[in-house]
Parts: sequence; structure tokens; C-alpha cells
Amino acid sequence: MTSLMLKSLILMVFVTLSLKAYGDLQEWWCIADPNAPDYVVQGALDWVCSTTGGAADCTNIQWNQPCYLPNTVKDHASYAFNNYYQRFKSQGASCYFNGAAYLTPNDPRDLQEWWCIADPNAPDYVVQGALDWVCSTTGGAADCTNIQWNQPCYLPNTVKDHASYAFNNYYQRFKSQGASCYFNGAAYLTPNDPSYGACIFDYIP
Repeated sequence: MTSLMLKSLILMVFVTLSLKAYGDLQEWWCIADPNAPDYVVQGALDWVCSTTGGAADCTNIQWNQPCYLPNTVKDHASYAFNNYYQRFKSQGASCYFNGAAYLTPNDPRDLQEWWCIADPNAPDYVVQGALDWVCSTTGGAADCTNIQWNQPCYLPNTVKDHASYAFNNYYQRFKSQGASCYFNGAAYLTPNDPSYGACIFDYIP
């Protein structure tokens, strides 16, 4: 074997081992495929959480637990699929779930930022009622200072703009205690930060 061939062989072995080492060190998470039908995801979620199925620890997606919200089948499934995959991948477990999941190098904890805002399709009187409740000291006890006159979030001075700020303040402060973003159908969760100008909508992990 010539010196050049030997050097080439050594280089190929080095590159192969380097790529394998990189692959072994790469972190992967198993999450629900957003394009999979909900019924497929729900079936896989039921299996993975059952004691006679995947036996994943699904405690954290139960009511009043840290990963209950957002309360959607795919958000819950993402947590459960990943719990199963991380616990059992060393035993050969996959992240397939009948096509309901896939592997991602992006930590899903970094992607779950949600804000609670008023639903533009909700009647104003429903939004106003929820706003009155959430800002009252005997109700939601949100901090509504920033939507008062001459404060950063006073304008636009509409019931839904004010409600969006107040709903989100309440949700961020109390979601860890089980607070929801429902408000009798007057609000919903969005992954888009609604902050504008000097009006900052809090996000609390």
C-alpha cells in the first residue's frame, strides 16, 4: 500500500468516526407531527400514556400540571412522545408512532411561548365582562395598570386591545397554578408576541 493510499484511508476513518461522534452527541427530541391527523395523534397518545402500552410518564400533561397548557392533543402528545422516546430509546424505542411524530434537534421547550389575547370574533360585551372580572381585585387580580390613561398600553383604546393585555397578564402570572386562556370564549392562545412599541406583553416560562 502506498503512502498516499494509507493517508487517504486514515483520513476516511477519521472523518467517519468524527461524523459518528457528532451524531451520538447531537440532541434530539421526539414531538408530534403538526401535519398528522388529530385522530392518529390521539391514538398514539392514548397508547403511549397507558400502563399497558408505552408506559410514558404523562403526569405533567394532566390538569393543573406544568405542561397541561396549551391544552391541545398535539402539545400533549409532543410531551408524552418525547418522554417515552427519551426513557426507552436505549432499548430500541423509536419516534414513529404510526407516522404521528418525528425527531427534531430543536428543544421544544424553547418553542413553547404562548400569549393570551382577546378573540377578535368574540362579542364586545363578552370581552368587556371578562375584562372587568380579570382586572378586579376580587376577580382575576391581573395587573391592569398599563392599560390606564397615559400608560404604555392605553392606546389603542378599544375593549379588545385592553382585554388582550389584561388577559395575558393574568394568564402569564397564574398559568403555573392552572389558569387558562378561555374567559368564556373571549380569548385564545397565540405563538405570536402581541407586544408593540412601548407596550410589552409579558411572557413567563
